[in-house]
Amino acid sequence: SATHDAVVMSPAADDISRAIVLWTGYETETWPSRDDDRFALLVGADAAIDLLVEIRRLESEFYESRAHSTVAGIGEMARAAAAEFRDRHPELSEQAVQALAWCYAWDWK
Repeated sequence: SATHDAVVMSPAADDISRAIVLWTGYETETWPSRDDDRFALLVGADAAIDLLVEIRRLESEFYESRAHSTVAGIGEMARAAAAEFRDRHPELSEQAVQALAWCYAWDWK
């Protein structure tokens, strides 16, 4: 429905998606950064406060995946966790999902 599309395309979701990518350092850092201070410098202190609450909530939700105990292999595990998360959060960009999957894989290796 049109209403649903409006929700999915909301700037908030786009902002959060971009924020996740920036905060994790996905595609710019050698390994997951997740540095709040670095993030605040990138987006501004005021924006960082609100965004970090949301980022942390989504990160912990991503990490609730049981993929690490049900799937063999880091790559498969991250893909399984990403698929679960993507289903729950279609409003987030694919890049944001991949950024969280990258962190997840890094932490479990």
